[in-house]
Amino acid sequence: MTAPAPRPLADLEQDALVAVEVEFARRASGVKPWTPDEFVDRIEQVHVRYNHRRAWLRMNEQAVS
Repeated sequence: MTAPAPRPLADLEQDALVAVEVEFARRASGVKPWTPDEFVDRIEQVHVRYNHRRAWLRMNEQAVS
């Protein structure tokens, strides 16, 4: 049995964004829903995290080459 190929970073980022949207929807029916600003902050955090990961990968790719 072979290991599955790693998923592209863009797909993982989209999954993280969907998870934020699911959490936003879950909290919307609760006692303390997120404000629109909190939602946007969470989305931005996902983008920042994946941009840092891409930068790290680019730097390490050059170090290996």
